[in-house]
Amino acid sequence: MDSQTVTLHLPDATYQRLVELSTQSERPLTEETVHLLSSALATDEVLTSDISAQLAHLSLLTDDELWNTATSIASEEDNELMQGLLEKRQRTGLISNEIEQLQVLSAHFNQIMMTRAKAAAILLERGHDISALAPH
Repeated sequence: MDSQTVTLHLPDATYQRLVELSTQSERPLTEETVHLLSSALATDEVLTSDISAQLAHLSLLTDDELWNTATSIASEEDNELMQGLLEKRQRTGLISNEIEQLQVLSAHFNQIMMTRAKAAAILLERGHDISALAPH
């Protein structure tokens, strides 16, 4: 695989966090940095293609299926895991596999929100009153 050299000027806090992650993962600093960048970019690519396919499929759903989609929420387990990771990130920071887990959960939550919004938009286009979907 071809590779390119990139010089980055990082804030001290970001650099120190990379050093910590490198130590925790027992990978060299450059390898840990490449791993984190690759994970972030791969998550974005997968998220984009998954969401695009899912959003395109929504127009084929019945009104009842759209209402179910427009009111869907993440599981309690996912909510608790996300909350725990966010709190840990503030307290002590996350190790690289926890960062990846947080990225996956964030992508999942974003997918839910985008799907809900698209389902609501389709329902509105079909003449439904979607005011019940607005937060109270």
